[in-house]
Amino acid sequence: MALQINGQFELPTGQVLNSVYARTNTMLALEGNVVDASPTYWYDEASYKAGKQNLVVFPPFNFSYAYDRSTDGVDLLSFANQKAAETFESAGFTVTITDL
Repeated sequence: MALQINGQFELPTGQVLNSVYARTNTMLALEGNVVDASPTYWYDEASYKAGKQNLVVFPPFNFSYAYDRSTDGVDLLSFANQKAAETFESAGFTVTITDL
């Protein structure tokens, strides 16, 4: 799964991108009640597939989400991508979740 995110991203160099491609890593807290999503960003899917260096982007969002397996399901990657997409969308970004 991946996220195609449209909106303004500023790199540490000052360069502004209008869209990025993100792959999300997930981690379940030891207590099993919190999922942390950690998106990693590239210019686009082709850059990711070519093994290019990921972008240094620090969006000011908290990607930590309350999680209940009985209601949120067992697919942590799907859950993390959906929640990360909602976080971006609440800030005005447009997000498409893609299956790979």
